[in-house]
Amino acid sequence: MKKILTFGLILMAFTAMSQDKIVKLSGEEIVCTVSEIASAEVKYYYEKNPNIIFGIDKALVDRVEFNTGEVIKIEGNTFNNAEYYINQNRRALKFNFLSPLVGSTEIAYEQNYKPGQSWEVALGIVGLGIDQLDVNPKGAYGKFAYKFIRTPDFYMQRMHYSHILKGAYFAPELALRYVKYDKWNYDYWYSDGTRTSTDEFAFAFTLKFGKQWVFNDAFVVDSYFGLGYGLGNDNYETLNYGFIVGGEDFPMAVTAGLRIGWAF
Repeated sequence: MKKILTFGLILMAFTAMSQDKIVKLSGEEIVCTVSEIASAEVKYYYEKNPNIIFGIDKALVDRVEFNTGEVIKIEGNTFNNAEYYINQNRRALKFNFLSPLVGSTEIAYEQNYKPGQSWEVALGIVGLGIDQLDVNPKGAYGKFAYKFIRTPDFYMQRMHYSHILKGAYFAPELALRYVKYDKWNYDYWYSDGTRTSTDEFAFAFTLKFGKQWVFNDAFVVDSYFGLGYGLGNDNYETLNYGFIVGGEDFPMAVTAGLRIGWAF
């Protein structure tokens, strides 16, 4: 009797080991035989009744463990599957199309980090543009932003970005600026004024909302607007090179732009 019981236990253990295992996202395990991993579901059956085929949505499955030892990780969110974008350009060099109109020239570089996320740096040369304020500015500013590209409110099977750099996005941005410029000191009694040279150091932390288009995996158009906190050491002059900041009484920062460029 003991031999029969031992043999039965060994047979049961061997049967369990020879079967596959579906591990759900919740941690629940389904011991079965997997017959097919389709585009939308994993199909399986139980050894006791192989004629009845069951199916489970792939979005509920973490991984499939086969009795051979092979493990297949199930990708529920196809937006994050890098293979969809393997032949697409992941970098872009952009020029701020409107910045010369306000007295500066800005170049930005964007690098995709992974699907749905990119980092971006920008450098602006103040004085390389039209001096609208007549203050003879000279200086520079720099920006760093991390972009999160928007995904839909709901998912469908095999959905993905049409381009890895394309889409509406949200981006926290840190910006620093140093400018030397001429400041007018007016004498209101004599309706006259004198120029004195001064400088300004300013910083801003903004939350940008924008949208980027990529045409033919090459031409890039990026428009954005952002609000946040910022401060400069001049409470009376409103300089608009790269971003605008308020004074100590109203430490608000605003940024906006239209960039065009090339993906490579």
